[in-house]
Amino acid sequence: MDWRKMRDMVIVLLLVIPTVFLFLGVGEWCTPSANAADVKTMRVQAAAPNTSLSYQSVARFGEAVKTMSGGRFDIQALPAGAIVETKRIPDAVKTGLVEAGATYLQYFAGKHMAGALFGAPPAGGGSNVGIDQFAHMAWLILGPGRELLNEYFTDIIKMNVVCFPLGFHGPLSVGWFNKPIKSLKDLQKRRYRSGPGLVAETWKKIGVPATFLPGGEIVPAGQRGVIDGAQWGSPYDDMPMGFQQIWKHYYLQGAHFPISSWAMVINKDFWNKLTPEFQKMIEISAQSTVLHTVFRMIKENGVLLKEAKEKHGVKVYDVPPDIFEAYTKAVNEVLEKYESDPFFKKVLDSQREYADLIRPWWTASLKTSVFLMEVGAKK
Repeated sequence: MDWRKMRDMVIVLLLVIPTVFLFLGVGEWCTPSANAADVKTMRVQAAAPNTSLSYQSVARFGEAVKTMSGGRFDIQALPAGAIVETKRIPDAVKTGLVEAGATYLQYFAGKHMAGALFGAPPAGGGSNVGIDQFAHMAWLILGPGRELLNEYFTDIIKMNVVCFPLGFHGPLSVGWFNKPIKSLKDLQKRRYRSGPGLVAETWKKIGVPATFLPGGEIVPAGQRGVIDGAQWGSPYDDMPMGFQQIWKHYYLQGAHFPISSWAMVINKDFWNKLTPEFQKMIEISAQSTVLHTVFRMIKENGVLLKEAKEKHGVKVYDVPPDIFEAYTKAVNEVLEKYESDPFFKKVLDSQREYADLIRPWWTASLKTSVFLMEVGAKK
């Protein structure tokens, strides 16, 4: 055979064979795959059990990063307690004991109270601010809150981490109780588990003996009669933990606790060693996880609330109006006490300015939403 014909035949085969493999669905034959030695691993310990929407957001984030990287970047989602106690997650990330952690931003309030403003401003900051969960998240992710959050971790509490919001819960219910709550006086007589930080401080300001317990201790405390009721999250988070088994009276609204911001903190030394490509994957996957978490929250809470009423005999009530009236007034006094701190005031002023900017349009939009939902409820 003429050598030129042989050359041409080889060229044709080199062009055709990979195409055939791709057509037959075996494209991996000619695409690079991640070798085990080349895979980058990042462990993320969550401050929530694996039944919770919060933990599942971390798992979903990890799946997104793994897919985008073609398996070259493996995110290992770990539930509460897997490596360290929940309260030790921030310091474990700071020291590099674990590469990353996912927790509620208000849990950092023990290091500096401004953490409560990033994570869970009580009653949306009261009449001094007046901001709901969606507006708060917009401030935190795309507004001035983003830069302030970086300043908080870098300069104020010196944590050596980078932070990415992964979602939020909210509004969080007032909670589940062993007996109906008819007024603020009733609530003042109950031993009640609430969230930490400014939320709990405001409850105490109006005479409610609120105490904080980690998530895993709430149901056992209720079973032993140590507490009469508890607030944790929403139906999707509460019911897998068994709240509906011991408490049958549920107060769903949560003006006291409109948002609980859930975020991932990554050790900065680990972050700086990642390629720009992997860093961008984390950023994009975190932003998409926020939306995914919110959409799941809307649906799953509806499903679980229906189950609570129909299968477990839970009675759902409106919160007595005098409770939120007293709470929102007390918030102003609590926040004023902390405004003597320059950074706390800086964050609160930023939230006020942002709320004033977006309130006219956003309030009108929400009124439309409420109208449409109420029309549907009348059918």
